[in-house]
Parts: sequence; C-alpha cells; structure tokens
Amino acid sequence: MVKGGSSLEQARIQIRLTGKQFFVLTGIAGAKAVVGLEDPFRGTLAEEMPAEVARIEQELEEAGYIRLVDGEPELVPQLLEYIEICSRALLTIHLAVDDKQRSRSSECFFYYSAGAVVKAELKYIDHMHMYELEEIGTPAEAWMKIMSSLNLQERPKRCPEQLKLPKGKLWQWLNGEQEASGAAQSLRKEGSSEQAVTRLAEAVKAPESYSAFTAYYRLQHDWRVEGIELLRGREANWVVRPDDRHDQIREASVMEIVRELGDVISRIK
Repeated sequence: MVKGGSSLEQARIQIRLTGKQFFVLTGIAGAKAVVGLEDPFRGTLAEEMPAEVARIEQELEEAGYIRLVDGEPELVPQLLEYIEICSRALLTIHLAVDDKQRSRSSECFFYYSAGAVVKAELKYIDHMHMYELEEIGTPAEAWMKIMSSLNLQERPKRCPEQLKLPKGKLWQWLNGEQEASGAAQSLRKEGSSEQAVTRLAEAVKAPESYSAFTAYYRLQHDWRVEGIELLRGREANWVVRPDDRHDQIREASVMEIVRELGDVISRIK
C-alpha cells in the first residue's frame, strides 16, 4: 500500500510491506543485512526458495513496487530511495516504547542517511507482522520525533545514588517474573539506601512507561551496539544502562535523559 504523492521529492509516502516483501526488496537493492529485518525465509527448504522468491516478486510487481527490466527486478523510483536508505544506513536506532499512561506501545527502526531518515514501524495486521515505512525528514527532525515518541515528563530527582541489579532482573521484576522482595534484597546487598529502593519499587509497581533505545553503527562486517532503557514512574524517571553483568540504574531529569540518549550515539561512532 502506497499513500501520498508520486515521488519522494514531491511528498512523503507511506509504504506497508510484509517481512518477506521487505527482505526481497533489500536483496534487490544489494543489502547484505538490515538491522531489525531477520530472514523471514528461515526454515524454507533450498529447493523451495526460487518459487517462494518469485511469488513475492510477483506480489511486489502487482503492487507497483518493482518492475522487470530485461527479466531482472528493479525498484520503482518512488521506492528506491527508501530501500537504499534502509539497506545502506550507517546508523540505525531501534526504539520500543510501552506507554501505559497513553495505553499504547510501539516498536520502530530509524534508518539514517546524511540527508534523510526512514522510519520502519512494526505492526501486527491481519495476523501478520508488517513494516510501515515512511520518510520522516532530516536527522534533526527525526531526533525530535524520537523524543516525542518517548513522551518524556519531568519528575523530581531525589536520590542521586546509582543502583545496581544483576542484568535482566529489573525486566523480570517489571514483568512479575521476579518477586519484589528478592529484587529489593539484591539492591540492599549492593548498598542501596532504603529511600532509593522504595522509590524504584514504586516505579516498578506502577510504571507509566518503559522504553528501550538501542543504536547500531555499521562497521565493515558487523555492528557496534549501545543502548539504554528508560522507566518512568509517578514519582521519578529512571535511566537503566546495561553492562556485561549488571543493570546500572539511577534517577534522572529530562535534561539528563536527553544527554544520555545523545551519549549513546556518541559512544558508538
């Protein structure tokens, strides 16, 4: 499905693709790997692959996304820039937001080029995972939209100390897989004050939102990856920075959160 004008220069268009369609399009564009796009053909027998790829290419041709030139598939101009940005992005940001206050969750990948950013939002439509692609402006404009998606809200910062939990335990605590008493005990063993433990426990018990921000920077054959997580409760904002063994957790103001997000980008370049 394409909505909008006839070219990217004239209007920003929105494109909805299945995982297989997105994968085949990036293959036509020569991509070796795209962050956020796993191989949807995994498990397909080798002898079945040519027919399956041909079926997807026929879908794409019927949708007006590709055309055959001398028997070879070629992306139409309206789509070419989108797919090339996704396929060649040096920087990709993955943002997952569970905003309980606004009763909605979202998961997006932002693919950066020097002059434009393409957002791919993952949606579940008609029992299928879909990618909704849209060009959202310059890198500066995209950054503002990422900040808006996070819905940052100022909270008073009362505990400057840094807390520490074994890696993954905070997530288990948030999802009810970890008893609150056990997590609190782990924090106290690390020397955390009772005030800090209580404030974090209140945020975990009734979170307003939980977000994961991860940046991928393309190297020659791999990616450098950095990320942080954000927990907002009624009384405090918390920044969670995972390391090899622990989650480092601390209260933060909105300004400090924005600085932390920028630092994630700086660290991977």
